[in-house]
Amino acid sequence: MSNSFYLEDVDLIKMFIDEWTECLEGLEKEILKLEVHWDDGELLNDILRRVHNIKGGSSFVGLSCITKLSHEIEFTLNAIRKGNTSVNLELIDSLLQAVDLLNGYIVQLYEKLKEYDLSGEKGAIHIEFVNSEKEKSVLEGLKQALEKSEKNEKEDDGKPGGKEEQEEVGLEILQTEEFKSRLAEGMKEQFLLEGTEHVERIENQLLIQLDINGDDRDVIHEMFRAIHSIKGGIGIYLATITHQSPYYSALKQFSEVVHTFESLLALIRDKELTFEKKLIDLSYEVIDYLKTSMSAVASEECHNIPASGILDRIDRYISYLQSVPDNNTKTPAKPLRDDQGEITDLQRKGNIIQSIRVSQEKLDKMMDMISELIIAKNAFMHISSRLNLEYDLPEMSKEVKEVGLYINRISDELQNTIMSIRMVEIKTIFQRMPRVVRDISQSTGKKMKLIMEGEDTEIDKTIIEQISDPLVHLIRNAADHGIEIPQERLAKGKPETGRIVLRAYNKNKYVYIEIEDDGKGIDAEKLKERAVEKGFITETEAEKMNRSQLINLIFLPGFSTAKQVTEVSGRGVGMDIVKSNIEKINGNIAIESEVDKGTKMIIQLPLTLAVSRGLIVEVSGETYIFPLEYIVETVKINQKNIHTFNGKCFVHLRKDIIGVEWLCKIFLTGDRDMEKEELNAVIISNGVEKYAIIVDKFKSEQEFVVKTLDGQLAAIPGISGSTLLGNGQVVLIVNPVDIIQLAQK
Repeated sequence: MSNSFYLEDVDLIKMFIDEWTECLEGLEKEILKLEVHWDDGELLNDILRRVHNIKGGSSFVGLSCITKLSHEIEFTLNAIRKGNTSVNLELIDSLLQAVDLLNGYIVQLYEKLKEYDLSGEKGAIHIEFVNSEKEKSVLEGLKQALEKSEKNEKEDDGKPGGKEEQEEVGLEILQTEEFKSRLAEGMKEQFLLEGTEHVERIENQLLIQLDINGDDRDVIHEMFRAIHSIKGGIGIYLATITHQSPYYSALKQFSEVVHTFESLLALIRDKELTFEKKLIDLSYEVIDYLKTSMSAVASEECHNIPASGILDRIDRYISYLQSVPDNNTKTPAKPLRDDQGEITDLQRKGNIIQSIRVSQEKLDKMMDMISELIIAKNAFMHISSRLNLEYDLPEMSKEVKEVGLYINRISDELQNTIMSIRMVEIKTIFQRMPRVVRDISQSTGKKMKLIMEGEDTEIDKTIIEQISDPLVHLIRNAADHGIEIPQERLAKGKPETGRIVLRAYNKNKYVYIEIEDDGKGIDAEKLKERAVEKGFITETEAEKMNRSQLINLIFLPGFSTAKQVTEVSGRGVGMDIVKSNIEKINGNIAIESEVDKGTKMIIQLPLTLAVSRGLIVEVSGETYIFPLEYIVETVKINQKNIHTFNGKCFVHLRKDIIGVEWLCKIFLTGDRDMEKEELNAVIISNGVEKYAIIVDKFKSEQEFVVKTLDGQLAAIPGISGSTLLGNGQVVLIVNPVDIIQLAQK
């Protein structure tokens, strides 16, 4: 199906895409709830509002595929709300498939818009979506599921009569005064919330910008979209109240004012006219009217606010603009004469703008600039030191140091501010998981429930995007391979319904995500047998490994096969990829498991990827940085306290037995120095075990920006990237997780 729209509306469509994406977030989760809470009016209202917003926006800009699909989804949901149909598994599946296709169309639209060079272009553009055949199948499935649900409800009712009688019965049961009241109240709250947000943005941002530059097409488009959204919101709210409602008359006038003002804005947009000063005044008058009306509805002081005056002035302006030639020359419309109608000057409030939408690209660029500033600020301390030691200028050194500290404070504040803007709630990926668990439950016949905790935990948006796929994989493993079938669970004395917990929380400047199930658990001995059988390790190596090391064998590339998934407690498929993807974002994954009791996967993630702190050390004349997030402590170890067994060194440290290895030996830059009485050790941890890494010198601690290595350099074991010091020296960043693995080998 072809979809046509004007190139001038592309910016508006991009804004719609952002809005639609927000509407689709969590929609699957809410539809899944309908299986149990099909009579929850607030739930249905929220789902309908989301779908209706997509339908209204797509219809406005001419995207017929999206409009048609969202209309059919809305039609089905309305049938559920009116009690015309029963909710069953087939109907929910059909709705989910339709929502999946709707999301696919929006993604396609976003990708296709990026292909066009829109600078200075005009005219129409046509887009073909690639899933037209799938659309027929999805819509047919939705129709059949709806008809079947209506038929089943009729048979279950056992009463004679046609469809109209069945609808009346459903309405009698569901649309009681209490239900109607609850529905209207939900729509009222939504209308006031969204309407107030749009009105404040028009008043405090858009009209101010147009007062400065009345020919700003982007702002005119944004204002049109805001008014269009208000019109859609009032339309939905009006549909939920009766003519007898005390709000009806006032809201009807409100709707008429918004609709008429939208027509005026459409003329300004289509004729590419300038927003002249008296139109600014009229717009403020409209906004004042809308604010007063919404305030009356919110306070339940329902009195009619005269709209005839403002409507007359808008109509007069429309008539005037219609007489302006449609030549698209962006010629400013001549101002109205005083005898054409009085437009009252309004007092304009200087409220602070509450929020704005900023593209991810701009935030990333700002973060890169902050990163460069951090590198630059480190140079102040280096220059200060040289002035004092090399040039014997202590006073100047002190002044440079003070300036450096001042720049340091500013850069820290900038960094914290930008990081806070980039932070998003982790629920954006958590909301995908109920669908994953539900699909596996249906395909395997297992009973399981998913419990989600800490959805409001915040993390950098970049990390959110990269952790999504590994998290889905771990949830699938827990549901598909961890949880047993009901009969097996009952035989073990467990509840037949398996339990999966997905939780997130902050701890020590990190975000932790845990996936915990009460399923089969991981049998370390079976893992050991399989690893020896497949040649991953020798029997001698296997005997030296502790339980934690054995469980971590599932992260070896190629360790798992379909046969192993059955025999080794159903874990390990693609776990090497999961681990690799987590480590790419400086994260770590650990496993806790007990046979027949369950498994817990613990993911540790940094709050952000852009800037880190590290300890600078020296080894064999070379400089390296250890990220602080992996450092437990730094200690001095006496040579005589280091013991050797089977070629491996270890030390007793605070009742722990910790492995010891020299970084020079790991990097093949030298041999172990067994002569020094005291050794400098960095105690690092991968979240499971600790290791002492011996270095020559501890130098200093500072912030650093990670620069990734490309080509063959990217494959250097034990190195995660490079960075610049204040003196311009390039140093390598140590990957502590790899270092522990290399030390153990």
